[in-house]
Amino acid sequence: MEKVNGVDIGNVVKEALAAAKAVGTENWADAKDIVDNIAQGFLNDLKFIAKKKAKGEYDEYDAKIFLEDQKMVARVRLRSLAIVTLQIAERMLNAVIEVFKNAATAAFNWALF
Repeated sequence: MEKVNGVDIGNVVKEALAAAKAVGTENWADAKDIVDNIAQGFLNDLKFIAKKKAKGEYDEYDAKIFLEDQKMVARVRLRSLAIVTLQIAERMLNAVIEVFKNAATAAFNWALF
């Protein structure tokens, strides 16, 4: 499994998808692919932050700013699905972010999301 600073983040995408599905059940078939893509993107973002942190190029503030931008892009992408209401889109995104927040806190000991 993939590890960041000794923390196994290999199951984070799977956990994020399960969390999003739990809050967006009725629209899951339409939203699954984009939510999976968003979760994979967040996983890549954590890997990117790990590299920047290891090189001393990012501190907690830099990582937070970077992730705020990524969350904004993810929110727009999810809301673009006509079938998903804004409330459901927001709940699904928040469920994904919660899983990644916990993984990032464990991996970096920073409150990033």
